[in-house]
Amino acid sequence: MLESHLNHPLSQHEQRVLALAGVMQAVRLVDHIARKGMCDAEDFQVCINSIFAEPKGILSMYGNINALKTGLHVTHQILGGHKTQQAKPMLSYAAGLMALDKKLSKQPETLAILAAHMNRIHRQVDYFGSATHENIISSIAHAYGESISTMQPRIIVRGKTDFLSQAHHTQKVRALLLSGLRAAHQWHQLGGSHLHLLFRRKQLAHASQTLMHLEITPQETLNSDR
Repeated sequence: MLESHLNHPLSQHEQRVLALAGVMQAVRLVDHIARKGMCDAEDFQVCINSIFAEPKGILSMYGNINALKTGLHVTHQILGGHKTQQAKPMLSYAAGLMALDKKLSKQPETLAILAAHMNRIHRQVDYFGSATHENIISSIAHAYGESISTMQPRIIVRGKTDFLSQAHHTQKVRALLLSGLRAAHQWHQLGGSHLHLLFRRKQLAHASQTLMHLEITPQETLNSDR
């Protein structure tokens, strides 16, 4: 086991890996809902809460590294070359979110529609007291449908019809995709690109493994690469 370095500051590369872990955690939950009709409640809450966090930094969105342990594990497994049955669909969802984020930045009208919905949903969260209340999830899904779903290429989630035909499952899927999209935006903001995923897989896998054994507070970050 790797040693835990409590005072280890985050480099920009490590922040990118955490953003990628945010994407992968969201798409893993999407995959589980689509195939099994369920997902980890704690990981789901982490992803949904991140939608409403102020984006002052990747850790400010998730609170701490422990919140992204699942995403880091998935990142390490997939990019490290470990054979997992669901690697292909999860990578497809992740790539789709990253492509949509790139396009969204060039579509101010769609951004404005999404922002208007989210401003209203923020007030709903204050009323219901929980970002994961079923009414909030329904509203997030509606916001996604009115904005992101109008863009091409659309993300096609594959799974069992029995699950994907149920409204509460599809609403959770759309809410998670919005969470993943926000993490994808942070990935790009931190300098992440498609080339990193093609040519720096080993470095990303190694960093994700290292980060799984760290506990860093949001203040302990560096803005530049070490």
